[in-house]
Amino acid sequence: MVINSYLKRKWDKTPTNTRLIWLALTFLALGVLRQPTAVFAQASSGITEPAPGETLSGIIEVRGTAVHPEYLRYELAFLRQGVPGAEWIVFAEGAEQVTNGVLAVWDTTVGRAVGSPVFPDGRYQLRLRVVKTDFNYNEYFVTDLVIQNDGPTPTPTPDETAVALTVTAAAIPAQPTGSSDSSFQQPTPLPSLTPFPTPTPPPTVVGATPTALSIDDGSGEGGLIGQLEAVETSQVGNAFLLGIRLTAGLFLAAGLYLLLRWVGRRVWHFYWTNKGS
Repeated sequence: MVINSYLKRKWDKTPTNTRLIWLALTFLALGVLRQPTAVFAQASSGITEPAPGETLSGIIEVRGTAVHPEYLRYELAFLRQGVPGAEWIVFAEGAEQVTNGVLAVWDTTVGRAVGSPVFPDGRYQLRLRVVKTDFNYNEYFVTDLVIQNDGPTPTPTPDETAVALTVTAAAIPAQPTGSSDSSFQQPTPLPSLTPFPTPTPPPTVVGATPTALSIDDGSGEGGLIGQLEAVETSQVGNAFLLGIRLTAGLFLAAGLYLLLRWVGRRVWHFYWTNKGS
C-alpha cells in the first residue's frame, strides 16, 4: 500500500507529455518482448523422426513440428538421392499446425505387392515445407534416409550333418598300418551275384489238344491263321444273299401297294364321274 501510494503521487506530479512518453516506451517494450516468441515458434519447425542416416522399412511415422504465425499448410515430399533427373514428390500434407506430433504415416511398401514399388530400396531425402498465408514458405530437410524392405541375401550355411561328420572324422586319430581295429580295415568286396537258372520249358505231350491259340510260324499248318482259313464262309454268303432278297421283296411289295392304290383311286374317280353324268 505504501509503494502504491508513493507511485500514485509520483504519477500525479508527472507532466502529461512525460506520461505519454512513458506509455509509448511501455508499449514498445511489450512488442519487443513478444517478438522472440514468434521467432522461436518459427525456428522450432522441422522433422525430428526419422533421423538422418536411419534405415527404414515397412510403415513408419514422420514426426516433427510445423508451425508459423502466418501458417497456411504444410507439405511432406521425398526425393531419391543419386538418381539423375529425380524430382521432389509430395506424398502428404496437412491443414492444421503440428507441434512435436505425427506429420504423416509413411508406408514404404506401397506397390510392392504388384511388383511396382513406389519407394524402391535406396537412399532418400525428406522435405517439410511450411507454407505461409502469402504463399511463401520455409523448408526443412532430412537426408541420407535408407529404405530397405528387401532384406540382404542370406549367406548359405553348410549342412549341419556334413559339419558333424567332418568334426567327428577330424576327432578320430589316424590308425597305423596293419592295425587290428576292424573299423579302419579295408572293406571286404561283396561276393559276385549268382545268375538265376534258365527256366526249363514244360514237356510237350504228343496228341494233346491245345487250349490256347498260337501264332502261325509260317508253315500254314495250325495256328491262328490256319484256323481262320478253316472257318466256313458259305453260311455267311448265304445269309448275305438272303438279306438282299428280303430287302428287294419288301421294296417290291411297297411299290406294288402304291401302284394298286393309285389305280384304285383312278377307277373310283372315273366311276363316280360317269355315274353323275
